[in-house]
Amino acid sequence: MGGVWLTGQQVVESMSEFLGFKLGLNVSAEDLARAASAHGASEAWPDDMEAMYRYRSEALEYLALTLLAAFGDPDAVGVRDSPPAIAPLVREFSEFPALEEVLDHVLQGLKGLPLNDRGDSLDPRPLLREVSQRWGAEGALVAVRLMGTINARVTSSLWSRVRRTQHDSMLDLRDLFASESLPLPLGIFFDQRFIDYLDANIGDLPRMHWRQFEGLVAERLRREGMKVELGPGRADDGVDVRAWDPSAPTDAPAVLLVQCKRTTQKVDRVVVKALAADVMFEGARRGMVATTSAWSPGARATVEARSYPLEEANKATLAEWLAQMRTPGTGLWLPGGS
Repeated sequence: MGGVWLTGQQVVESMSEFLGFKLGLNVSAEDLARAASAHGASEAWPDDMEAMYRYRSEALEYLALTLLAAFGDPDAVGVRDSPPAIAPLVREFSEFPALEEVLDHVLQGLKGLPLNDRGDSLDPRPLLREVSQRWGAEGALVAVRLMGTINARVTSSLWSRVRRTQHDSMLDLRDLFASESLPLPLGIFFDQRFIDYLDANIGDLPRMHWRQFEGLVAERLRREGMKVELGPGRADDGVDVRAWDPSAPTDAPAVLLVQCKRTTQKVDRVVVKALAADVMFEGARRGMVATTSAWSPGARATVEARSYPLEEANKATLAEWLAQMRTPGTGLWLPGGS
């Protein structure tokens, strides 16, 4: 394939624009360099902004997909590391006699897919029904796999103007680490783009701004179906988040009190004793100390010995939460263009 000559600065600008369009994230040159290094693309990243670099088109695409994955895209790694869309299907369905017919039919049919009722993505259902009627369940499965693979590739591609979500505004990645503000729609506590980023960069959890960490914990509880109140952030008397059962009356005490500790240090027994006292005082059922680190052995021993109704949400717990909360892959619903 062909190549292109770019200055280091042009590489930075093109990748920043690409990530902004695909993910709705503003990232700095330092963010990009750090991500390239952390995710195995340091050799492809320019170290001189004025120098000229020659990139083959496939190398530039590889770099773009690596960075897309590094900042939270769910499909980019699979697209980057997988063979072309057809080859895996030929191996998987080698015993299906109508494989070539189905593949040809689907590839032709993709050109005429209608938009869905909202007009913001293509609707594969008419084509799937047609394939199912002509070639049965196995034919439909081939079509599903093929369309899902193509969808992921188009959505992740450096060369396409298709994106998964068209965000109303851009989000600065630096706010995750530096901002005390949570400017979100009513009832939402943490931006999905930050969730996706953190899922891909678990090591950055301790770098989060403490207020953003409180927002993440509150958002997790909201998605579990609880009514959630995020405290003021300062002068909160040691309780950062309160949560109620969704059916609880407005004057009922919170069922869960949460203390958030964004730290690299172990949470000591003083913290769990204080939260246990708050749980008892407010009449809550239980408490949670959520931390980007872990409880100390002494804290765990105190909770066990005194039968405190407290639970630990540590870094491993947070990783599980993020994996469950992250944006799923594209599936069959091909988004519309810009």
